[in-house]
Amino acid sequence: MRTYKQKKLLCPYCFEFFSLRDTPFRCTSPFSRCTPIVDPILQKVWGDSRPVGKVLPASGKIVKGIICTDCANESRKRICPHCHSVLPHTIGKFNNYIIAVIGAKEAGKSHYLAILIDQIKNKVGPNLDMMLESINDETINRYRNDFYNPIFREGRIITGTVSALADNKVQRPLVYSLTLMGKDITGKKKIKDAFVIVFFDTAGEDLNDEDTMSIVNKYIYRSNGIILLIDPLQLHEVRQKLVKNVGLPNINTETGDIITRTTRLIQKGQNLQETDRISIPLAIAFSKIDALTNIVDSQSQLLFSSNHTDGFDVKDFQAVNNDMIAFLDKWGGRDLIYQVKNRYKKYGFFGVSALGCNPHDTKKIPKVLPRRVEDPFLWVLAENGIIRRIKK
Repeated sequence: MRTYKQKKLLCPYCFEFFSLRDTPFRCTSPFSRCTPIVDPILQKVWGDSRPVGKVLPASGKIVKGIICTDCANESRKRICPHCHSVLPHTIGKFNNYIIAVIGAKEAGKSHYLAILIDQIKNKVGPNLDMMLESINDETINRYRNDFYNPIFREGRIITGTVSALADNKVQRPLVYSLTLMGKDITGKKKIKDAFVIVFFDTAGEDLNDEDTMSIVNKYIYRSNGIILLIDPLQLHEVRQKLVKNVGLPNINTETGDIITRTTRLIQKGQNLQETDRISIPLAIAFSKIDALTNIVDSQSQLLFSSNHTDGFDVKDFQAVNNDMIAFLDKWGGRDLIYQVKNRYKKYGFFGVSALGCNPHDTKKIPKVLPRRVEDPFLWVLAENGIIRRIKK
C-alpha cells in the first residue's frame, strides 16, 4: 500500500493547507476526568458552541499523539489547525480526493448523492472489489438522517438543501474512505490501496452569485473532480416536448451561467490565465433521464444499464458521451457543449436517474430504480488514476 508523504496537507472541511507538525489534538478523556469547554475556533468557523474536549497544542513535531497535562490521557484525535475539525485518522497516509456535486436548484443533487453512496456500498463497490466506509460518526449520522432515511425508509423526496450562508452544517462534507482490494501472490485478499473521498452537496442558491461561491464553495477549485448535474427539464426544447406528459419543475438558474461562475471561481482560485484550460475533470450529468424515454432514440446506449465489473468501461462511456452530446445539440444546448470543450481539458457527458421516477406532484417515491448513477463518479476515479480503464 502506498503512503503519501505530502509537505502540505489539505483539510477536508475548511480546505486550508497545513503541515502535520502544526496540528493540535483534542483531549479524548471522559468528561468526568477532563472538563469540556467551548472551543472558540469551532464556534467562529462552524457556529458550534457545544462543550468539547480541550485543545492540546501542537508540539512542532510529527507525533502520533499528545498527552493532556490535566488528565494525563494520551489523545490521538488530530484536529485541523485552522478550523479545529477532527481530521480523518488516515490524514497524511492517504491522498484526499474531493468530489464536488453541483447544479441548479431542483436538479436532484441530494437524491443523486444519496443513491450514489448506497450504490457504491452495495452494488458498484463489490463488483469492483472496493469498499466505501464512513470515516466518522458525523458522516454516518448525517448521511443516515439527511439522505438515506427520507428515501429508503420513508419513501419521500429530500427537502431542498439550504444555503451554506444560512446553515454552516451544509459546508461540512460527507467524508469516506475508499479501499481497493486485491490479492497477494498466494491468492489471499489484501488491501491494495486506500483513499479519502470527500463528497459535497451544494445548495443551488449558492451557485447563483459569484461572491457567495467564493466564500462557501472554495472547495470547488481544490477538487479532484466535479459532477455537474443538469436538469434536462430546464431545457426549453425538452419542456416543449414533455409539457403534456411530465410534471415540470419551476424554471431555475441557467446551466450555462453556473458553468461560467464555476469556471471563473476555478480560474481565480488557481491563478489561471484566461487562455488556460482547466484540468479538473468535469462530468456533466443529465439527471432525471427517466423522464426523457419518449424523446430519446430507443437504440441509444443511454437506455441500457452500465456494467463496470473490472474497471471503468471506456466503450460504454464513449457511446453515452457521444449520444448525450448529440441530444444536447438537438435540444438547444450547443453553447453549453462549446463552453465545456473550450474551458476544460477533461470532460464527459452522462445521463443518470437517481430515483427512476418523477415524484414532482406527489413528493412520494414508490420504488427506487436508479440508472447509471455510478457512471460520472467512476469516470472521475478513472481520470484520477484510482481505478483502471477497460475496453470490453
